[in-house]
Amino acid sequence: MQLVPQTTNAPVGFALDDGKSSHASHTTMEVMETSNKILDIIFEYALNKFNDSMEQLAARRPKFLSVIDQFVIAGTQVEMCLPAFPFKSANKVYKVFGILPDKAEDLALERLNTMCKRIGDVYPPGAKLTIISDGLVYNDLLGIPDRDTWAYGEALRTMAVQKGFNHIDFSRLKDLVSFPLPEKLEEITYVANATNFRRFLFNKYGKDNLDIDHEIATNPDTRMTYLGYRRFLESDLRYIFPLGEGRSNKSYKRDVKYLAKQMLIRGHAFAGAVKSAFPKHLRLSIHQSTGEHKVSMSLLNTKTGFTTPWHCSVALMADGEWISATMGDFKKDPMLEIVYEDGRPSYFQQRAP
Repeated sequence: MQLVPQTTNAPVGFALDDGKSSHASHTTMEVMETSNKILDIIFEYALNKFNDSMEQLAARRPKFLSVIDQFVIAGTQVEMCLPAFPFKSANKVYKVFGILPDKAEDLALERLNTMCKRIGDVYPPGAKLTIISDGLVYNDLLGIPDRDTWAYGEALRTMAVQKGFNHIDFSRLKDLVSFPLPEKLEEITYVANATNFRRFLFNKYGKDNLDIDHEIATNPDTRMTYLGYRRFLESDLRYIFPLGEGRSNKSYKRDVKYLAKQMLIRGHAFAGAVKSAFPKHLRLSIHQSTGEHKVSMSLLNTKTGFTTPWHCSVALMADGEWISATMGDFKKDPMLEIVYEDGRPSYFQQRAP
């Protein structure tokens, strides 16, 4: 009896050459076809604002297919995870309305939920996306209170339930750490454990000998994330650390670079925790990347402007198209008016001409 290797994107196995190999080959082809359909859908939602984005994704296609194959072969739900939705920007003066999710988050969650629903159309077991908030990893560096991080996360979960985004899950602290926590976290117990969470994360998954300057210089993914951090930190912190006596523009930019590196160091530890807690999930990301380890996603389907809803506001134009920009930029347009939802400003809408 001869052993014949299967041709599949999943880890190599063997089929017995006893007359059943043709059926095995047919099954393998079905798996490959289904996995490719699933990945095609995911790629439609990928980050595409950079010239080489789709080329990078195409080059890593076999790697992503090998992850999806595992679910398809088992006939189980495709599981994805996305570290994202930390908190609203620290710049409440110019960039965002306040500390709570608004229409920008609504559009982003709807987009992710629709992606999963479409996967269900080509693969009956469907797909589920778990959002892993990284708010507590960074919020203290940006002057965001733990309470605001809690409020944002709870409002986001409520929004997902109210809108019927059934393909979206949210992880909890207990999914990433192994120290004692109350069975159900409330605001006070969440805040009480925020420092414990950060301490555990950095002690278990951090690297004391991590040379972040070397990583920035040699790792393209790290460098792209670093440059992204620098861009948003300069605008996010402008009103928290204003220029003036004792702080020049040059020193401000220097300190922002330092802060961006601290975020990278923490992000390295957080990535280790995510990999440990979600080892088989297809890893998605909001950051530009080479596609070596993750699929970079665009959360807002806007032709121009931001792709992360916590850094911007959104506006509904008269032709039905959504665009994204800072709240301050939208306020300058006399044709745009603020629309309130649940008693709070949520988005802008273009007046009829």
